[in-house]
Amino acid sequence: MNIVIFGANGLTGKELLKQALENRHNVIALVRNVSSIEIEHPNLKVKKANILDIKSFENIFKNSDAIICAIGTGTSISKARKPTTIYSEGYKNIVTAMRKHGIKRFIALLSVGTVPDPNEATIHRMIIRPMLKGTYDDMRRAENFLATCNDIDWIAVRPLRLNNKAKTGKYRTSIDHLPEKGVNISRADLADLMLKLMTSDENIHKYVTIAD
Repeated sequence: MNIVIFGANGLTGKELLKQALENRHNVIALVRNVSSIEIEHPNLKVKKANILDIKSFENIFKNSDAIICAIGTGTSISKARKPTTIYSEGYKNIVTAMRKHGIKRFIALLSVGTVPDPNEATIHRMIIRPMLKGTYDDMRRAENFLATCNDIDWIAVRPLRLNNKAKTGKYRTSIDHLPEKGVNISRADLADLMLKLMTSDENIHKYVTIAD
């Protein structure tokens, strides 16, 4: 497939990029700093783009089969606490560009906690999520926007606590709420799921959670 990955230089994005190339996809990695991508591969093109500036990427989408967005506010707590529009405005820009080129499949990375979840870890619900209010408020706006996009085959993925363990291919998924007693998931297994969702119609217009 011909796929575009936003945020391919992030912790999850790097796993997406690595596995996409291993699976012989043709990949365009969109990042703000092209030097942040150190991988070289005949199936990889790296382009400079800003998700908040549609003109920087809308024509790059041409002839793509799917768009994956793993962009985020980064690991800085102080930054994640501040108001942002990176998800809501960024997703609107992505969908606008997708419509321009007739692209249907959009895999979007969000997080558990955008809606009440009985299986959400207490520390995440009571401490971490309130601490990152700016990020979660914008994720909710992004989800509200996606719910209006009936012409786009979007699937949103909601992990909870991410780690850097190796890919196992053994994980649990559920719709809307975390699997019972689900807490952790590796970025490698998260990437595995997101790539598989590109070719599955089972979860279109759904919020897929994942845990080990």
